Amino acid sequence: MIGIVLIGHACIASEMLKALEYVVGEQPLIDAIDVVTGQSPEELAKALDTRIRACDIGDGVLVLADMFGGTPCNVAMGTLAKGQVEVVSGFNLPLLVKAATLRSSAHDLAAFAEQVVEAGRMYMRIAPHGTRVRS
Repeated sequence: MIGIVLIGHACIASEMLKALEYVVGEQPLIDAIDVVTGQSPEELAKALDTRIRACDIGDGVLVLADMFGGTPCNVAMGTLAKGQVEVVSGFNLPLLVKAATLRSSAHDLAAFAEQVVEAGRMYMRIAPHGTRVRS
């Protein structure tokens, strides 16, 4: 099973993990790191490395960062290791749900990363006018 580590600004990583578990139930081998003011990149890198090792049972780990170019993503990119660690930025809940439900059957980490990115993109839509739900 591929492990997953979320990393993001403020509490977005831990809150997205809560949302994921609300939708699909408690998940093994998934962890989150919240990046708050005052943490050095070195401290974050050490914490991320620890979480990656804890979530890796030999099939690799997908690190999901909240925003490309931000500190969490920059730190995550320092962990890239072909076949062992892939990094995807810009996670959303559909992407997380897809990742959680596919990871036990995935065998290629890079292909898995591409699949979950596509799921994240597929569920971003502009709601068409005329479909307003009345309460």
